[in-house]
Order: sequence, then C-alpha cells, then structure tokens
Amino acid sequence: MRTSRALAHIAERMPRERLLEAVGAATDTDVLFRSLREAAAFGAEIEPDDPDPLTEALLRGSEMKREMLKAEGGAVSAQELAGHLSMTPQGLGRKRERNQVFWLEAGDGYVYPAFQIGRDGLLAGIREILGAFTVEDPWMRVNFMLTGDIRLGGRRPIDLLREGMVDEVVMAAAAYGEHGAA
Repeated sequence: MRTSRALAHIAERMPRERLLEAVGAATDTDVLFRSLREAAAFGAEIEPDDPDPLTEALLRGSEMKREMLKAEGGAVSAQELAGHLSMTPQGLGRKRERNQVFWLEAGDGYVYPAFQIGRDGLLAGIREILGAFTVEDPWMRVNFMLTGDIRLGGRRPIDLLREGMVDEVVMAAAAYGEHGAA
C-alpha cells in the first residue's frame, strides 16, 4: 500500500516528459528504477514527505548492480552454466563454494555472470583471478572485471583476459581493494 502511494506521489509530481520516458521503459523493473531514479535526482521537484538521506545512494547502488547483471551477456542460471560446463548444478555449487567461478546472489539463489563463459567452458584464468582476490564481496569482484583498472592502463580486466593476458589480470585482482598507490 505504501509503495503504491509513493509511486503515485512520484508520478503526480514528475515532469510529464520524464514520466513518459520512465513509463516507456522496456520492462516493469526498468519503469520502477527509472521512476525512483528520477525521484531521487529531482527531489526538489517531487518534494517527498520524509526523504531518507541514503535513498539516492541506495538507488545508485541498486542501479549499478542491475547494470552488472545485464553487462557482457547478462547472467545465467545455475542450470544453464552447469549445462555449459557439462556438470550438475550441485557440482557448480561446489565450484562456487570453492571460489572457482564468479557468482552473484540474486533473489533466493545464485546467478553466474556470462562474461566468464568461453567456448569450451570457463575462460582460461578465471580460477587464478578468483584465487588472487583479497576482497570477499562477489559484487565487487564482478565490478572489477567490468570496470577499467588503472593497473591495466585503464582497460577492463575481462577484455585483457579474453586476449590471454591472465597474469596481468591476476596481479591487478590481487591488488584490487587495497588502499594506496596502484
């Protein structure tokens, strides 16, 4: 009930062109995120009742996660990746637990970023990269792979990995999350 009231409140106050853009999004989830993003970005126009100071940051974080889930082929289910790797979903679960595959928690289960999939299984170097990380957060690990890194001349680790530059990506992964100069 509160969600419906909040969305109605946003829709009433959002400028018409922004509302039409949000409603024209491809999926229901996109409509929701665009509406909420506009509400956070244009708070002065919408004048929420009791704005939470963390709302904008939470929305940005949610949007980043959503974009990571869509990037480089999206994410695949355990069933799909297990099939590609010619193993059972339980075997894939063991690989996840042993830190041998990129994964993300989504809803009640796990999804696996498609960027790690090669023609004949996982891309060469995935296990080594995962073993080199000092950060535990799976979202940060995926973000590392999809974002330009100063240690790699501003290039994305996934691009270098596809070019066979495993050692360079492993070294950058080992330093990822450390404070100080690169």
